[in-house]
Amino acid sequence: MPCTRSQSESQSTIKFPKRKSIRRCHKPLENEEASKLNTSPLSLSPQKQVLPLSPRKRLGDDNLCNVTQLLPCSPSKQGKKENSFPPTSPKGRALLFSERSTPKSPTKGSNLVPSPFRGGQETPNASPQHRHPRKELVCTRLFKQEGTCYQQAKSLLHTALPDQLHAREKETGVLHRFLREHVSREIPGSLYISGAPGTGKTACLNRALMDLKAELAGCQIIVLNCMALRSSQAVFPAMAGQLGQAGADKAARGDVIRRLVKRLTSENAPMVLVVLDEMDQLDSKGQDVLYTMFEWPSLPNSRLVLIGIANALDLTDRILPRLQARPKCRPQLLNFPPYNKDQLASILQERLKQVSGEQVLDHAAIQFCARKVSAVSGDARKALDICRRAIEIVESDVKSQTVLKLLPACKSSSKPATDSAVPQRVGLAHVSRVISDVYGDRLASGAGRDDANTFPLQQKILVCSLLLLTRQQKTKEVTLGKLHEAYSKVCRKQKVGAVGQSECLSLSALLESRGIVGLKKTKEARLTKVFLKIEEKDVEHALKDGVLVGSILAEGI
Repeated sequence: MPCTRSQSESQSTIKFPKRKSIRRCHKPLENEEASKLNTSPLSLSPQKQVLPLSPRKRLGDDNLCNVTQLLPCSPSKQGKKENSFPPTSPKGRALLFSERSTPKSPTKGSNLVPSPFRGGQETPNASPQHRHPRKELVCTRLFKQEGTCYQQAKSLLHTALPDQLHAREKETGVLHRFLREHVSREIPGSLYISGAPGTGKTACLNRALMDLKAELAGCQIIVLNCMALRSSQAVFPAMAGQLGQAGADKAARGDVIRRLVKRLTSENAPMVLVVLDEMDQLDSKGQDVLYTMFEWPSLPNSRLVLIGIANALDLTDRILPRLQARPKCRPQLLNFPPYNKDQLASILQERLKQVSGEQVLDHAAIQFCARKVSAVSGDARKALDICRRAIEIVESDVKSQTVLKLLPACKSSSKPATDSAVPQRVGLAHVSRVISDVYGDRLASGAGRDDANTFPLQQKILVCSLLLLTRQQKTKEVTLGKLHEAYSKVCRKQKVGAVGQSECLSLSALLESRGIVGLKKTKEARLTKVFLKIEEKDVEHALKDGVLVGSILAEGI
């Protein structure tokens, strides 16, 4: 019994106190370890267990990557990886911090903020002194090109009435004398103005009316564009309406004419100046409308002064032959010749002189445009249109570019002041591109070149048909219906497929864009007037380069 008791007592004394002693031994070690960590953060106890390799598996103070005592004066993190030390400084350099930072370790209450990467961890708070300074503002910026000089040049090249008409001083003087002699002195009369399109007929007349506005104050002026009339007979109700005669649209034609004659022959009534633009549109059966208009100024006590404007030079001789038998009805003639190259160049230069700053168009480009247009038609409107389109090409190129400009002040982000210098001038290549793309080369100029055969066959046959028809009828203008009939006959003779009338109108429009023919469109497509814009000998010489075209001209219609 005593032995067994002693054995049990020894087992109890050995087992339990041993566990208590182990607990008592670990407590001072933990306190000792904590004191050592506070004094020296890098010194570890040799009795401590080995820490896991991954920092994420360490808890509390074991995670040495987030202990702030390791880096007393560390700046803000430079990398994006979490729990990483800042990079080491290069050789011979030291990290500089603000003077306000102290080597003391920051406390949790002041400089520690919750980490955005893991909940529960804390990272040093990056103060404004520890941030990198912002870069200074760069004094250059990219800007779109302005190109305001192009807008001003395009506005000046429009076909609006200018203050002064160049190369038309003689014709303007004739108009001034006619208006003073007939309207101011109250003497009835008529004037017929002829000329190709774009030669300044309407512009000169409008300028003369503006110059003599004070002298013509007592006269009633009526301006009608015959292209806007429904028919040739509609000119009488239009005149009556502007003279204040109500109900002229619904009245019969005879009644309207009688009321007009009564008004135009009244002795005490003021003078009436009637301007009929595109007068050849009043073409009718027997030409009774044109004869009536030209006969009214010769009536007794007439108060009418008539001015007609048309393109045909021989309208009064060819269409109105009976006017030659009555000298009182014969109108005074004024012809506007086409502009030559010197006149067109002076017109373009005078328009572009008003652009502020440097010259937008090169001198060579202006001369090239003037020579091309004068060789074709002498149309000033076409020359202005070519230059305006060339400016639009350069303007679109300039606006698509960005340039690096110096800012006037670094702290201001406003755009720099625009210069008066032209970003890019319009050169010879731009004008040539517009002439070739939009208007095409002339037949006469392309006769001796290799690309003459590239001219479409149907257009060649249509030009030949127009040439043959004008020779047969001895007229310069033919209707589209008659031209299509002649074209169909030529195609049947040559065993070539002909196109319809609508396609024939499209071919005529293409020829008009190339500057070969001209069109006077009306309400009905069949009555559209077609005429050649270059000499017949030049057309015949240019079209004889092919065997088929030569046979067409030789056989005729």
